[in-house]
Amino acid sequence: MAISKAQTNDSFFWRNRAYIFTALGLAIGGSFFIFVLLVVDWNYFIRYTIALITEGNYQGVLNAPADNYEAMKNAAFGPGYNAFAPEVIRGSNERQLLIWYLFLFEASIFAVMYAFVGRATATITRPNDLITVFTPWQRLIIWSNVAVVVFLIISGFNITWALRSEGGTIPYYLRLFHEYVGLGWLPLWLITSIMTFKDCPILRKNSAFKFFMPGRYHPFKRIIWFFYVAMGGGLLLSGILLWYLHPSDVVNAEVIQLKRTFIYFHFGTSLPIMFFLLDFAYSVTVAIKGNIKYLWTGKFPREHLEQLDPEVLEELKSAGRA
Repeated sequence: MAISKAQTNDSFFWRNRAYIFTALGLAIGGSFFIFVLLVVDWNYFIRYTIALITEGNYQGVLNAPADNYEAMKNAAFGPGYNAFAPEVIRGSNERQLLIWYLFLFEASIFAVMYAFVGRATATITRPNDLITVFTPWQRLIIWSNVAVVVFLIISGFNITWALRSEGGTIPYYLRLFHEYVGLGWLPLWLITSIMTFKDCPILRKNSAFKFFMPGRYHPFKRIIWFFYVAMGGGLLLSGILLWYLHPSDVVNAEVIQLKRTFIYFHFGTSLPIMFFLLDFAYSVTVAIKGNIKYLWTGKFPREHLEQLDPEVLEELKSAGRA
């Protein structure tokens, strides 16, 4: 009797379902962000971005001014004022209140996953037979990333909704330390990038990369790390440039369009980071029983690894750690 691709789990969809589902979720969430949350002249925005990349035109004057008045307006407010005017950015900030619907959509994804997939549970008969999977150094990097990103999200929303926070001591310090904590996140992000690409065939030959994280990732695990590194890189790049390109009364017209573009890019990359942080919270608290305790202590029961993460156990055995 012939065996179908579905029966052997060897179809294109089954092999790549992690990437397909992730792309679908990002497409839906990204469309909501672009077409509902943002208020922007997309024609000018796209043309300006293309000119910035292809011509290095960061000032944003895409067409020569028709008269002296337009030239003066470009010099005072930056070109394409109606595309990135403070009123437009304010309008976008007000629309960010709708972002809770996006979070509700993301939470519903995990609810559906739990309903259909359930909770992975290993049968543990030898609870004292533990194996150290994550060293203190590895746990420090993982949980420091979580703590820093949570702070950046809270302090970032404090900036976005400054009119809603209404000032005070806590909003003051959240605003004060947002850039400093973000800059401190840079080395953590770099180390996380090494951990992400550690099972790349080229890097895998270098034993130094094996130090950061044992075991090879399955697609559903790997995709989270890849997007975390990509979106984190976008956040860091745009955030550092926003901080560095501080306009004065002399250079305002030269950099204001660039800063306005980075503001949109900065917020756009923050949304996937929040999604994958929710995914991390789901995976360590709901998806796998006991995972949060094991990840915190770094020690996993041998039976847990045998049943749920055999590839990690095999690598630990080959390294003499199990």
